[in-house]
Amino acid sequence: MTTWMRWATPFAAGFDARDPIGALLLVADQPMIPDGVKTEASDAAVSAQFVENHIQIGIEALKLIRRNGKSVRHLRFDE
Repeated sequence: MTTWMRWATPFAAGFDARDPIGALLLVADQPMIPDGVKTEASDAAVSAQFVENHIQIGIEALKLIRRNGKSVRHLRFDE
């Protein structure tokens, strides 16, 4: 089961209840290419290299949203 599928239920429930919910996902694999399949070793390497910075970016993004008096209910991308 993919990570985004694991988040479907909490996001649907939060959206329906109008409760704020979010997720910060760090993608550590590229399964469509032979060298991109995640292994324990590659996952550990990606985590060691990127997790701390990834979390800091997420925290700063939330602070910026709050500081500007904004809220995120639903994002819509028009092409």
